[in-house]
Amino acid sequence: MTLTLKKKERFLRNRKAVKRIILSEVKKDKAIIFGARSVNKQVPKFLREKTEDYDILVDGNPKKVAQRIEKRLDKRFGGNFFVVEAAQHKGTQKIKNRFSGKGIADISKREGKVPSVKRKGVKFASLKFQEKKIRESLSNPEAKFRHQKDRFSRDRIKISRLKKKVKRRKRRPLRTDFRNISRTAGLSMRLGGGL
Repeated sequence: MTLTLKKKERFLRNRKAVKRIILSEVKKDKAIIFGARSVNKQVPKFLREKTEDYDILVDGNPKKVAQRIEKRLDKRFGGNFFVVEAAQHKGTQKIKNRFSGKGIADISKREGKVPSVKRKGVKFASLKFQEKKIRESLSNPEAKFRHQKDRFSRDRIKISRLKKKVKRRKRRPLRTDFRNISRTAGLSMRLGGGL
């Protein structure tokens, strides 16, 4: 399919609809978002990294889920703007837009239990799960092409944890018994009055 300039303009004007549709389908399927988007959702804003696509774990057939999302996107955009193809990783389906050829979602079958956190009704893989996957990737010499990216994600998670520990320490209220201070200083103090 050849995209006319008018269709390309319509696609560019409606790009934000992609996010709404994908998140809606993830909620409906009780799927889990993992990868960079999951890390971004759980770390402070200054630690977030720009990412293009969604990595999604589903219980059902990844191909059927990808095709359903692709049909819904095509309907919303009013044309055949999206395509589903097999991804590089076995068993993973990729949804791409035909305009730029960029992937918008990678959908894989969930194997085993994936600990998650919920944000606005959407499940995201926990940071502990993300760290486990990063360790697996870093120990795999075949995944060398993504080691730098994985180290960066691991460091963002570590910094986030350190920031949370500092925040917890700062939140503790200062507890002071002013009566004991006034006695030891030799001052008399009335309740409700100043020194």
